Amino acid sequence: MLKWFFGLQGRLTLGFALVLALSIASVSAYSAYATRVETERFAAEIELARAERAEQLVKDTFEANQDWDEVQYAVQQVGNLFGWRVAIELDSGLIVADSHKLVRDSQGSFETTTERFTRPARFTKRPVIVNGELIGYMLVDERPSRQERPLSMQDFSENVFRQFLGDRSTGAPPPPRPTQIASPTTENLVAEVLEYVDPPLSNLQSSFQRSLVVAGIAAGFAGLLIVMLLTRQALAPVRNLTTAASSLGAGDLSQRVPESGTDEIGILANTFNTMASDLELAVDQRRQLTADVAHELRTPLTNIQGYLEAIKDGVVDADDETIDTLHSQTIHLANLIEDLRILAVADAGALALNMSHGSPVPVIEDSAAHFKQRARERNIELNISSNGTETAIDFDETRLRQIVSNLVENALTHTPNNGRISVSTEGHTEGLDLEISDSGIGISEDDIPRIFDQFYRADQSRTRATGGAGLGLTIVKRLVEAHNGDISVISGPATGTTFKIVLPISRI
Repeated sequence: MLKWFFGLQGRLTLGFALVLALSIASVSAYSAYATRVETERFAAEIELARAERAEQLVKDTFEANQDWDEVQYAVQQVGNLFGWRVAIELDSGLIVADSHKLVRDSQGSFETTTERFTRPARFTKRPVIVNGELIGYMLVDERPSRQERPLSMQDFSENVFRQFLGDRSTGAPPPPRPTQIASPTTENLVAEVLEYVDPPLSNLQSSFQRSLVVAGIAAGFAGLLIVMLLTRQALAPVRNLTTAASSLGAGDLSQRVPESGTDEIGILANTFNTMASDLELAVDQRRQLTADVAHELRTPLTNIQGYLEAIKDGVVDADDETIDTLHSQTIHLANLIEDLRILAVADAGALALNMSHGSPVPVIEDSAAHFKQRARERNIELNISSNGTETAIDFDETRLRQIVSNLVENALTHTPNNGRISVSTEGHTEGLDLEISDSGIGISEDDIPRIFDQFYRADQSRTRATGGAGLGLTIVKRLVEAHNGDISVISGPATGTTFKIVLPISRI
């Protein structure tokens, strides 16, 4: 669990969950605020509608009966249904109806507003107009105290019973009746105007808020589950990369991972596959290099060993010819070892160049001129030309001679008798171009990408008639790159081959 928690998926999940929680909290807070505002607005509308209905009931009751007792019955029903305290005040200030208290004292007199209420200001005052005439005011307290309760039908029945019996113990006349049994007209009006009672808004608001909380919690869990699934799916390529990297480290170089998309994970997968392919190729090349080196070293050593054993057994005399043969094989072996040393140093980036500044044209012409005698012996025309001899660059004379010698040697090897070889140089503002062309057999399109590989030769027979060990062009490429130059080749079967070298001009 801790490993998952501190892992990439755990951190992504927690990050997404935090964002999700903040989003849900923000939406919930806004929803609660909007709900409260809308509920208050709706409550205000309902209270206004109730007040209008109560006012309409008072007007209709008074107009139908012309009796304040009937109005007392109406406001008493309003108080019971709405939980309000409703009173009717005449223009003179007398209270003629009250939903919570009898409106007449024992002498049958009405009280004024200030006599009946200690805080008259708590009431909302609404005028009651019948047929265009102000008959009084309806006083409404929408939130009376808990000690105030509206008159009930029980109070009404007791008072009605007492009005008929009177107080026999004292002989006093019964007090004035607080109300009377409502007339059928009043009952119909009450039933019509107060047809239904609105549900308590507080209950609606509480229920909605509870639903909102439950929905928010459910949305949070659902969002967290979705986040976990999405992060797991998004990190699947990373897990594949981890598994493949572990197998690659254990020696399985064939490991590859699916490349999905062009995002960072897709680029990482592509990079891993390229790395694995390059590593597999490097291992194969190392194995091939080991086999090629063993093959190239074995040939001269076998010849030397054979001649020495023949001399030792007396089969061959140690004459000048035999000694010359042993000497040539020794020189070939030494050259091969030197070529391998140069390649090893160049690959390690430690090839030291003895740089000098000047025009390389004389060095190039002199290096190519050493092959004129060999070319004449085979009737091969060797042309040397130059243009822009004043161009000066930084170069290593020894390594430049090696470059020219290897390319001209390669051209002589692959050019038949009566052929043609040209060596041309051209200086310009960007540096120096060197081209060595021949009219030889050319190189096939399949072989061109690999001609600079170590020990690679288009002729796989490995006979000395068709070339050396296959290191010449590899050394040329390494030496050109050491001069910050570039080498390219254009060739085709039966069309000859042209090597072009670009050496950059010196920047002083």
